[in-house]
Amino acid sequence: MSTLQMILPEPVSEAVENAFLERLRAKVLAGASNLLVAVEAVRAKYGDEGMKVLRRAFAEAAVEAGKERAKTSEDNSPRTFCSFIEKAYIGSHEWQKLEDSDDRQAYSFTRCMWAEALNACGASDVGFQLLCAGDAAMASAFNPAIRVSRTKYLMRGDDCCNPVFYLKK
Repeated sequence: MSTLQMILPEPVSEAVENAFLERLRAKVLAGASNLLVAVEAVRAKYGDEGMKVLRRAFAEAAVEAGKERAKTSEDNSPRTFCSFIEKAYIGSHEWQKLEDSDDRQAYSFTRCMWAEALNACGASDVGFQLLCAGDAAMASAFNPAIRVSRTKYLMRGDDCCNPVFYLKK
């Protein structure tokens, strides 16, 4: 599920939606290319230490995003956290929600424009380390009891990404 119709004030034709999504894909690919230029420059100058700094910076940004979302939420449940994710991913991701309970949200993501772009650039390792890794940091900043488990990653070439957001018992 991920149609733009979910967020647009008025319905648009399939042709308009597809044109918009093609433009979005082009922008994501350009963003991924720019990210890789910066990552390669940092790697070239600072090696592994530079990558550690980048991972830390991306994790800190995810933590801040989680805290900001928590401030504007009526509750700190996994369902509420995942509602933010779903809204953010409309258009750039496709998914099916497999479980929807108060303490557990499970998904099967079958499309991620970031994974497509970074895999096309041969840089899935960068996406995995900097982008995918932020999910757990953001979730626990939103609510320290929320955990994330996942066994498949589109960013690593799997057929889907299967995150489960749940409350630690």
